[in-house]
This record gives sequence, C-alpha cells and structure tokens, in this order.
Amino acid sequence: MSSPLPLWMMPFALALLAIALLFGRFSPAAAGVAAAATLAALVYSALGSRFRQGGGRPAANLLPLLPGHLLLLFGLGTLARPDALAFLWTVLPVGSVVYDWVGTRPAFAGRTSILTGLYAILWLVVFFLLERLIAEGKALSGHAEVVAAMVFGAAGVVFVVTGAARHRRATKE
Repeated sequence: MSSPLPLWMMPFALALLAIALLFGRFSPAAAGVAAAATLAALVYSALGSRFRQGGGRPAANLLPLLPGHLLLLFGLGTLARPDALAFLWTVLPVGSVVYDWVGTRPAFAGRTSILTGLYAILWLVVFFLLERLIAEGKALSGHAEVVAAMVFGAAGVVFVVTGAARHRRATKE
C-alpha cells in the first residue's frame, strides 16, 4: 500500500512547518505541540505501509491536505494571540492520522460512524479556524463578526453534511 502523503511532498511540508513556526507569533509550547503533531503525521505517512492494513479504504484521504493545514497554521501565526488556535490546529494532523488509520482497518462495527465523525470534526475545525483567522485578522467586531461566523458556519455545515452522505454511500458500495 502506498504512502498516503507522497514522499516528494514531505520536504515541502517540513519547509512550510519551519516557515510557519519561524515567522509565527507562537509561544514555545504552542510551536512545540504543532511541530510534534506535524512530525507525527509525516512519520506515519512515511512509514504508512507498516501502520496501514489492507483491510479497508477510507472514503476520503485527508493526509495529503497537510500542506494546506500548514498554510493555515502560518496564517494563524500572523494573529496577535495565536496560541489557543494553534493548539486547536493540532487536531488537524493528529485527526488525519487517526482517520487514515481507522479507515484502513478491516471492517468492524461502528467503523463508518467513527470515520464520519472524524471527518466532520476535522472539517468543522478547519472552517472554525478559517473564520477566526479572517475575523481576527480583519479585526471584525459586532455585526460583521456575526455575519462572518454565520457564513462560515453555514458553508461548514453544508460541506460536512455532503461529506457524511458520501461516507454513507461509500459503505453501501
């Protein structure tokens, strides 16, 4: 079974991590946790054939999205107080590894529900972080912040519902 994240992309991901942590306003603790989460995802991906079993295939492949998640981390680092959001960001690489690991296990009761739940959590975190990045980066307040939250919330819910339906359809096939 091939690596879920192409090997050529790993140095690129490490460079993005270094840039995000070097130029971000993260505390040492937040930077360390973000680096550990990213490195765990890269190690899992590099050694994927050892961890992954041929028992199944997830409905989505989330590990190749790691460079995009690192760009989001870079954006969060530009905020005045990014530490809490950086700790929340670590859910993305760790959750992607867990999603891939569960998705490649042989079928078991509740597997689809776990994958659908993980998928929903990961994407809702992405939409929340994007909303916070825009709201705090543009210093939105009052009505404008509520509108931004509603737009991102609605888009996130539609995206997650569509993904959940895709997960249900994938298990029926």
